[in-house]
Amino acid sequence: MNSYLLNRTLGSISSHDFHVAQTSRLVQHLEPAPGIRFSNHTTTKRRPDDGPHAMDAQLPSQDDFVAHKAGVNVLAIDHYDGRFLVSGGADPSIHLWDLESRTSELDHVHHPISSVHKSSHADAHTRAITSLSIYPFDPTPSTILSTSHDGTLKLSALGRGDITPVHTFRLDCTPYTHSFSSHTSSPLLIAVGTSEKPVRLLDLRSGLSTHGLPGHTSSVLSVSWAPHQPHILASASADNRVILFDIRRGGHNSALATLDMDDAVGFVAPRCAPPSYQGRPAFSPTARAHNGAVTGVQWTSTGKHLVTAGQDSRIRVWDASTGANTLVHFGPRVRNSVSSHLAERAPLVVPRGVMGPGHETLLWSNFNERDDRGEIFMFEFREGTFVKRLKVPGVMPGRHNLRGLSSALSANRINALSWRGNGASGEGMEMLSAHGDGTIRTWVSREPEGEPDDAEEAEQADRKRKRDVLEEIYQGFMQ
Repeated sequence: MNSYLLNRTLGSISSHDFHVAQTSRLVQHLEPAPGIRFSNHTTTKRRPDDGPHAMDAQLPSQDDFVAHKAGVNVLAIDHYDGRFLVSGGADPSIHLWDLESRTSELDHVHHPISSVHKSSHADAHTRAITSLSIYPFDPTPSTILSTSHDGTLKLSALGRGDITPVHTFRLDCTPYTHSFSSHTSSPLLIAVGTSEKPVRLLDLRSGLSTHGLPGHTSSVLSVSWAPHQPHILASASADNRVILFDIRRGGHNSALATLDMDDAVGFVAPRCAPPSYQGRPAFSPTARAHNGAVTGVQWTSTGKHLVTAGQDSRIRVWDASTGANTLVHFGPRVRNSVSSHLAERAPLVVPRGVMGPGHETLLWSNFNERDDRGEIFMFEFREGTFVKRLKVPGVMPGRHNLRGLSSALSANRINALSWRGNGASGEGMEMLSAHGDGTIRTWVSREPEGEPDDAEEAEQADRKRKRDVLEEIYQGFMQ
C-alpha cells in the first residue's frame, strides 16, 4: 500500500485506481466485530442519581442482544448511502435500523428506530418473513416491500417509531422471494417467486397482479432483474433450472433462454459461427443449470455475468451475453444442503467499483442442514480463487445439538448476507449477516494487528526471493 501512496503522490496513478486499490485491501481484511450488536431490548441501566423508587431496569444480558425473538431470515440495505438496514424475522417482525448511529466505534448496540409485528398492527404479517427490499427511488427510505409465509406481499411506509402496512397483495400461495428493479426505466413491476410454477408480476401503479411468466415446473426460489436491461428478468427454481424472461412478451414466448451447465460455448451469433456449427436453441426445456434445486440467482452490478447457487453444492458463473457456463470452480468447500424448508440462498457479489478488474469478489455463507459451522467464504468469482474464510466468533460446530436445538435456531446458521460501503465514500467496508438465533452480526474491515505495511511488503519481497531461488535450482536440475 505504501507504493500506492507514493505513486498517488507522484501522480503516476489516478485517484480512481488508488481508491480501488484501497477498497480492495479493505474487503480482504474483513473481520468479525463482536462488539457491534443489534438489540430490540428497550430497558436501560439504572443511573446513580435515580430516586429510590425508580424502576430497577438493568442492561440486557448477553442472551438479550438479539434483533428478533426468533431467527433473522432476511436483510436489506438502502441503495443510496447504506445508512438504513431493514431486517425481517421468523417472529414475524420487521425492524428498521440506523447504521450511522454507530459512527466509527467498534463497541456499540443498535436499537430499532421503527418496528412492526403482528400484535402492533392489524395488517402486519402473521407468519415468518421470507424476503425484504427497500423502494430504490427515494433518497431517504420511505417504503419497503416484504413477503411472508402468510401468502402476502405488503407495501409498508417507514416512519419514526412505526412501520405501517399500506397495501397488501394476496397471492394465495407461499412467496419465497421478490425483486424490484432499480433501473431508471423500471416498469414498476414486482417479480415474485412462489410455490407456484409461474413467476408472478405485480403492478405498483394499479396495486394488482398483472400476469405470470410460465416456464418452470416447480417452485421459484429466486428472481433478479437485470441491472442494465429493465425488461429482462432471471429466475431460479427447484426444478434445477434458470430461465431468462423478457416481460414485454406474453405467455410462453416470454421465456428467452435457459442456462445449461453443460454448455461452455453459449449462443454464438450467426455471423461469428463457422458454417458447420449448430448451436443449441436458446430455450430448452431439458437444460439444467444445476444438479439440484437452484436456490439463488444474482446479476453482477455491470450485468455482464450471472451467479447461481444450487443444492448440488456448486456455485456457477455465467456469461450473460451468451449464456455460457464459464466453468469457474470454487472448490470443495462450498456447501448448500437440501432442506425441507425452501428458501432463497444466493451468493453476495461485491458491487462494481469496489474491487479492481479481474478481482471481483463473491461471498458465500455455507449452509448445512445438520452441522452448520458459521462459515463465510470469500472468493474471486472470475477464477474461483479462495481468498479467506470468515468464522462466526464464539460458536462451535454441533453446539446446537448439545443444547437440543435444531440448527435453524443456532448462531451458526447464516440465513442472509448484506453489503454496506459504510458511506458514500466507500472507505471502510462492512458486511452484515442474519443468524438463526435472532442475532445480526457485523463484519468490518480492519488492518491486521502487529505488522505495519512496510513489514508486510518486506515479507512479500522475501517470499518472492525464495521462490526465485527455488525456480533457479529447479531449472538447474532440468538442465
